Amino acid sequence: MSRILLLVDRHQLPNLPIGHLNNEHEVIIPDRAPLPNSEFTFPQIAFDLCILDEANFDRIGPLVEALKAAAEPIFLPFLLLSKSQTPALSEQPFSQQAKQLERRIDDLIVSPAEPAQLHLRVENLLARRRLSLELHRLQEVIKERNFTESLLIDSLQTANENLQREIAKRAEVETALRENSYLNSLMNAMPDIVCFKDDEGRWLEANQAILEVFDLEKIDYRGLKDSQLGELSSFYREALEACEVSDREAWEKGTLSRGEEMIPRSDGTVKIYDVIKVPVFHPDGRRKSIVILGRDITEHKQTRDELVRLASIVESSDDGIVGKTLAGTIQSWNAGAEKIYGYCAAEIKGQSIEILAIPERPKEMPQILEHIRAGASIDHYETVHLRKDGQQIDVSLTISPIKDATGAVTGISTIARDISDSKRVEKAFEQLRHQTEMILFSAGEGICGLNRHGKVTFVNPAAVRMAGCESKQLIDRPLHETIKRSQEESSKTIEQLSPATDMNSGSELAAGFAAPPARAKLLPNRVSSQILATLEDGEARRVTDEVFWRRDGTSFPVEYVVAPMREQGEIIGAVVTFKDITDRLAVERMKDEFISVVSHELRTPMTSIHGALGLLNSGLLDTYPQKAKRMLEIAVTNTDRLVRLVNDILDLERMESSYSTAIKQTCNVAELMLQAADEMQGMAQQAGVTLSVRPVGAQLRAVPDRLIQALTNLLSNAIKFSPSGATVWLSGELTHNSDLPEKAGLKSVSSPSLLSSEPATADRHLPVPSSSILIAVQDQGRGIPADKLEMVFERFQQVDASDSRQKGGTGLGLAICRSIVQQHGGRMWVESVLGEGSTFFLSLPVLREGLATES
Repeated sequence: MSRILLLVDRHQLPNLPIGHLNNEHEVIIPDRAPLPNSEFTFPQIAFDLCILDEANFDRIGPLVEALKAAAEPIFLPFLLLSKSQTPALSEQPFSQQAKQLERRIDDLIVSPAEPAQLHLRVENLLARRRLSLELHRLQEVIKERNFTESLLIDSLQTANENLQREIAKRAEVETALRENSYLNSLMNAMPDIVCFKDDEGRWLEANQAILEVFDLEKIDYRGLKDSQLGELSSFYREALEACEVSDREAWEKGTLSRGEEMIPRSDGTVKIYDVIKVPVFHPDGRRKSIVILGRDITEHKQTRDELVRLASIVESSDDGIVGKTLAGTIQSWNAGAEKIYGYCAAEIKGQSIEILAIPERPKEMPQILEHIRAGASIDHYETVHLRKDGQQIDVSLTISPIKDATGAVTGISTIARDISDSKRVEKAFEQLRHQTEMILFSAGEGICGLNRHGKVTFVNPAAVRMAGCESKQLIDRPLHETIKRSQEESSKTIEQLSPATDMNSGSELAAGFAAPPARAKLLPNRVSSQILATLEDGEARRVTDEVFWRRDGTSFPVEYVVAPMREQGEIIGAVVTFKDITDRLAVERMKDEFISVVSHELRTPMTSIHGALGLLNSGLLDTYPQKAKRMLEIAVTNTDRLVRLVNDILDLERMESSYSTAIKQTCNVAELMLQAADEMQGMAQQAGVTLSVRPVGAQLRAVPDRLIQALTNLLSNAIKFSPSGATVWLSGELTHNSDLPEKAGLKSVSSPSLLSSEPATADRHLPVPSSSILIAVQDQGRGIPADKLEMVFERFQQVDASDSRQKGGTGLGLAICRSIVQQHGGRMWVESVLGEGSTFFLSLPVLREGLATES
């Protein structure tokens, strides 16, 4: 973390977004800014970057220059916050002169500063400072090495002085030394090159190594200069001339000199030598001779360059590359590892590799180290490591032993790759796959996947359930072999299921009209042909009048869609989605029956009305006023019948659509019974029937208008079917639920809807009481046969078909009543004795706190 010193006036601080800098660096703001005319002194605080405004720069400009000079050669950056809109130092609109900024300010930013621009400038200056610190460190290392070399040079100079003294002593016996075979053998045995030259550069003596380097074994080199030897060996001319130049530099320097010299070889390679040249002088300062010593460092140089190249690759790799001892102590840490784990090299080196292990896996690292110490390697091992910030990340590790030249394991190398993103993608794909699988498995329709050849590769549970077999009996088999039968069976089944409708074309056919012969011819292989056609041309197809067969031999009508599956534009299979349409066909048959009944019920009164009005309109009855009046009465009666029929049908539909939204109230049953009786009192008096009411007080949750409608409907029927002078009783009593089956005579409960096949459900908010109220409507009519006790609750059903004309009913009243009762969570049934009358019972749940005694 770098330290940033902020020398900005208080009013400038809002223009400097330093909030995000605090997250990455330590920002230091002095307690008080100096007075305008006071002498400024820098706080005694070490910092890596100073940000100051123009006012402070005017006061401390020279001091900034002094600080930068004192810090040299380390770069100490200063960032100026300027009010100018000109971004460059050299442009005149900037308020400070370029000369004032020279050697003082390293960068500037215009106030108010944008966060991204400030971050970029700060990070750039800090990067330059870090680079200068690293360069300074390297310079110190070089200086230390130079010091070591200087010691060596001093030693060599001392040796040179000793050598010069020795040479002076042996000047007189130089010729004898030349002939000394022992010295020649010693020089020739040395792998390093050795050469002695006189003061003018003529070769005096050379060992075998240098003669081999320049291919001079067969040449008498003594007394010849480098340039002359180059004439004799043209291949080495440039190398020898370069040696002559470096000799002159050594003479001019006057002391030991060292450098690298490259000498080409005839085989195309290049040898690199570390050459030391020692000039020897007479006591009076005259040149005497020069000694040349060289060592072949070609392999060393290549190895060093290779190491530098490998180090560069390691540092530039996005993967984390970590070197460890056999005990797991971290020795090397590249930039990729710093990016992955958040630790910089300085703070992680020397730490145990177990610092990266998560607490849940304490034995993982020791086991890996033991495995590697045994000489084994681990490739692409996926595990979880811990970042510096505590976050757990998924990593893939390749761990290898580091071996020396003898094959002994000396360390451990780890390459770590952050696979958190790929794991998240993999997890997302897995979740998507699971969701897709859940969708397929929870779908109510059968879904089959087919390969390019039409064989089943996948079936969902709905398809298995509909096919009546196990999935393994469908997999890898053509779909049509399992679900298709013969032409005759399929044609017969389809006609039985939907005799009046061609579902594929959508046209309505006359009842009993057989399917066209062409259609039957297409049935035997239609399933397979549709699927194969889709696999061929890639077009989706929909079939709406097919029959599939189960394993047990039963069949069911279906509609299915076959759609192609493509991969990179090529058809690789198909998906067949099918559903059982048995219920839908049943609803359609019910609808057809309903329409047939309604049309019949409408035609009958309409025919009467049309006939009566036609006679009146023709004028034939103008002379017969009584007959004309009778025709009008017939028309009015049938018109009333039509109105009642329409109203009853509308009541059914209205109850289905509005009951769930109707407002339910806490009602007193006695009040509802009395209100219904009051409404029917006029009809009873007109029919000469006595209406007797015995209400009971109890509370229930209900829609009052609906219950009154049911009661008035029952009372109306009782009055209509009772003779004059008879009595109709409306009574109620409290009962327990356990009594209901006995009182109901164990009658079944029909559907509450005449237009829907869905069963009725009680109000979910209705309490479940232990008691009910039983309401009875009893008459003294003709009674109902036992075999028609349930039929009377069906739509358009009456005990005697003539009742609709004589009594004016539509056959929907009792169906409406039962629907209302069941929507209130109750039951309705009838008990009757022929010739004595009928009693209709309504059982409704009451609220426990609403129980009361009979009134």
